[in-house]
Amino acid sequence: MHDGWRIAALVLSTAGYVFALILIPRIILERRQPAATVAWVLSIALLPVVGVPLYFLVGGRRIRRHIRAKIVASGSIKGPVESRVRPEDLPSPIAASCGRVLSTTGAPMPVAGNRVTVIEGGVAAFDAVLGLIEGARDHIHGQFFILDVDVIGKRFIHALASRARAGVRVRLLLDAVGSWRALLGIVGPLRKAGGHVAAFLPALPLHRKWSAHLRNHRKLLIADGRAAIVGGMNIGKRYMRPRAGRGLWRDSAMTVEGAAVRDLQHLFLDDWAFATEETAPEGDLFPPLPPHGTRLPGGMLQVVASGPDRAMRPIYQGVFTAFTLARRRIWIATPYFVPDDAISTSLENAALRGVDVRLLVPKKSDLKTVWLAGRSYFEDLMAAGVRIFLYQPTNLHSKVLIIDDDVGVVGSSNVDIRSFFLNFELGVFVYSGKEIDALSAGFETDLLSAIELDAARFRLRPRLARLLEDTARIFSPLF
Repeated sequence: MHDGWRIAALVLSTAGYVFALILIPRIILERRQPAATVAWVLSIALLPVVGVPLYFLVGGRRIRRHIRAKIVASGSIKGPVESRVRPEDLPSPIAASCGRVLSTTGAPMPVAGNRVTVIEGGVAAFDAVLGLIEGARDHIHGQFFILDVDVIGKRFIHALASRARAGVRVRLLLDAVGSWRALLGIVGPLRKAGGHVAAFLPALPLHRKWSAHLRNHRKLLIADGRAAIVGGMNIGKRYMRPRAGRGLWRDSAMTVEGAAVRDLQHLFLDDWAFATEETAPEGDLFPPLPPHGTRLPGGMLQVVASGPDRAMRPIYQGVFTAFTLARRRIWIATPYFVPDDAISTSLENAALRGVDVRLLVPKKSDLKTVWLAGRSYFEDLMAAGVRIFLYQPTNLHSKVLIIDDDVGVVGSSNVDIRSFFLNFELGVFVYSGKEIDALSAGFETDLLSAIELDAARFRLRPRLARLLEDTARIFSPLF
């Protein structure tokens, strides 16, 4: 009996080291961030029995989409997009540089003439979501990372089911990991009403397309191809509800009407086709735009998708460009702050140049390890002049960037390694002064409920706290 265990352990150990010898060169050739490469090599070399299977589960960083060519070629959904703005025609040098970088890395060119309303808080978001659903006449397209199994999640599903029974085509795409409980339970009424529900990338290798960690973090709701809600809010009582109350997180989103909705529609259809292989859904997916003379001035937006299925990282490149060109301010609201070296250095450099760099993060986070890793950057940032604010009333979940008076960013992406390099994310870059002013006003309001972190006191935190923060930082590339 004991000999059998010894033989099994020897075989397992030998297999681990054989796989380690195969995987380590592969990891080096992947050209990850140096910290990520070192973390994976150490994990696999020192403990291959754990490191090797962990790499196969969460180590992959790329996904191929063979279906995308079919989407582009499908005449039924290709519809022309008017009101395009050349990057060089954007209203400021920073906006022009961002637009050029984003377009070069794969994002569609900016579009003008959109009606944009910034949604501040979960009460307004609840009303906006239900209003968009109830007003739909042809189709509703939604995709979310998390659909909570709670009273708000169920109300959302019943609202969609009601429209499906009325003949509206409803398609709901949920991340297979973030919404696994909802997919097993509360989506039933929508399916019974004739709506369609799909899961994005199941986590188990029993499926042809699967991933344990490359998640679809996008949040998007579209009605009739004319109006959309985009931002960082999932569906659940933590994010939105009819009335404010204890446990409601601070979050932001915005409604969009106009030509930019077409780009959001293309993105949804691309994700839907990947999950279902349905390349030409029924419906009036790209209704005609209003005549040029009736469109609103301004409202310049650029819809940007990023993820492991793309050759480059457009959101990351656009954010980095804006940070490095900032001359007056960089204001950041993010629940999870774990930058790579380039982003953290760009923020430090901006502060040293005299740029007003402010970072707003939650005082207490729902993800303890990520929170610890983020705090490991605070000391160096504050030494360079970055001001860090801790939001106190509740968990801050807003994802908003404001650069000078020229660029704003609202979407699903956090300022962290996972959002920039692993997740499927959606960001809307805003280039119009009116909308940027609205984002700035919301940021300043949030600062009233935050306390500024004192650099001198922060340096006196216990040695154990430093150790935990630095340890979390070492393994942050694996998050």
